[in-house]
Amino acid sequence: MTRLSPADGDLLVRYGHLYDDVIYSLHVDFPDRTRRMAAEVVIYAREAGAGPNWMHLRLRFLNVKAFQFTEGNVSYQVISDGARISWKDGAVTLDLDPGSDGIDNPYPDHVSRFFITAEACEWAEEPAPD
Repeated sequence: MTRLSPADGDLLVRYGHLYDDVIYSLHVDFPDRTRRMAAEVVIYAREAGAGPNWMHLRLRFLNVKAFQFTEGNVSYQVISDGARISWKDGAVTLDLDPGSDGIDNPYPDHVSRFFITAEACEWAEEPAPD
């Protein structure tokens, strides 16, 4: 996996901010006291944000500080408003429901109810199985 940094720009631009892509899996590790919490999101995404090839985009968050994955009975399996990665105070946040205007005109402090904030993020991509 490759470490993501603010200098890399927005990885999600490569995938069209994941508009209408599908969450394949979410996994949270609740470790013992010797390790910190980690989370992994795998997204079934189209190359270049609507390209013909489907990929698994794997995002692994290290030293998770906060997360929330639900808001009542709302389904987040399809990322209908796209996703946003932001950096603040040395932490990275993946917001999987930034709102209809959250990609183009994000509010700096807005985070939806479906997010992960961590000290670091690693990512990898692989062709989705047929």
